[in-house]
Amino acid sequence: MVTARRSCPRGPAQRLGQRRARTQLPGVGHSSPGSDTAPAAPGNPRPGRDSGTEAASAPGAPNGVKPMDKQEEKAASEEKDYIPPENERSSTEECLPEVKETEKESKHVIKNIPWTTSKNFTVERGRQQIEELISTWHIHENWLHHSEFLEEEELKDSKRYHYRACWGLPTRRKPIPRATASVYFVIVISKFKPDTAPVEVFYRLESSRLIRRPEQCQFREKWLQDIIENKIVCTERLASR
Repeated sequence: MVTARRSCPRGPAQRLGQRRARTQLPGVGHSSPGSDTAPAAPGNPRPGRDSGTEAASAPGAPNGVKPMDKQEEKAASEEKDYIPPENERSSTEECLPEVKETEKESKHVIKNIPWTTSKNFTVERGRQQIEELISTWHIHENWLHHSEFLEEEELKDSKRYHYRACWGLPTRRKPIPRATASVYFVIVISKFKPDTAPVEVFYRLESSRLIRRPEQCQFREKWLQDIIENKIVCTERLASR
């Protein structure tokens, strides 16, 4: 036995809405002219709530993030972390061989002299060889200096001979320099090496504890200028008090 459903009586407003729904094509999200609200798309359980939102994000992407945003971010990170290969980095050096040659020529060549042996060493011979070493340094001719022997030091394993070379910049108006710069030399004769072995030479600048070797470091004129300028500044400060 089949029972027929009894429909509730419908008012004029409900009948008007039913007619509008019939005239609209299925699956179209826009409303007909003159309607207040758009009908829900098929399969939408809550009509009217999600009608004005954009399309959902791609599968696996967080809410509110588009796939294009990820691609742009990946491209930006790759561009930031890009390191040119070796062939690209060396292309500028290959195109400019003259730059390499100029840099090689501009480097200072360390000059040294053949030092005397321990057997032939004397105090005066040591001072003469220090003068020979100074003649190989690139110092302007306006600088004047004199060298002198200071003392001999006896140690358990060696003998040390101390010398000093004092520089100044005299002028016609001031033949006596306002300040001088000294370089201290030490000639070491080892007691464990044979007499035919050459002596070892070290030097240091005034007011400096750094010890240098002539065959490892090229002397610079600027070191003398710095010492004299510092002395003049200190003298002027003391005089102004």
